[in-house]
Amino acid sequence: MDHLKGRDSNSRLQRSINKYGISNFEFVIYYWHTDPYVNLTDIETVVIKSFPFENLYNFKKEANSSLGYKHTVDAIHKMKLRFKNKSNHPMFGKTHTSFAVSKISKPGNLNPMFGKTHSINTKLKMSLAKSKISIGLYDLNNNLIGTYINQVELSNYLNLNKSTIGRYLKSGKILLNKYIIKEIL
Repeated sequence: MDHLKGRDSNSRLQRSINKYGISNFEFVIYYWHTDPYVNLTDIETVVIKSFPFENLYNFKKEANSSLGYKHTVDAIHKMKLRFKNKSNHPMFGKTHTSFAVSKISKPGNLNPMFGKTHSINTKLKMSLAKSKISIGLYDLNNNLIGTYINQVELSNYLNLNKSTIGRYLKSGKILLNKYIIKEIL
């Protein structure tokens, strides 16, 4: 059914449906199962191989799964560069319809976190995961006084605003006449 709705479908098939119309296609179920332990990729490969490949819309002769696949560092870099210019993003300048927003959002008891709060330990783990750089606090003789996982932790230690820490980190100026803040690589 996803092919009919244009979701999770291959682009070659979608272009052909748009060009020739859905009425010129036949959809047939070749296999039906209720056993959750059946390996569907093996069955899909058997079905694909039972037809001449040039008559199919598949990109591959064998079905496979991307379950457990890890992107390479180069692939991740390319994905990040793709949307560096925000105007390249498919949702640039668009807004979701109220129907789409209602499907995306999970208000109240539909939300898995409804009525729950994160523990301090969990909040610390999330903070560590989001922290991109560690920060070092140095004295004027360039001796390391302490390391901090992010600007917020250092701002709490010095009882300052995190934006103050950010400004001194960028500028390299002396903070409170006794500290230098640097990134730790």
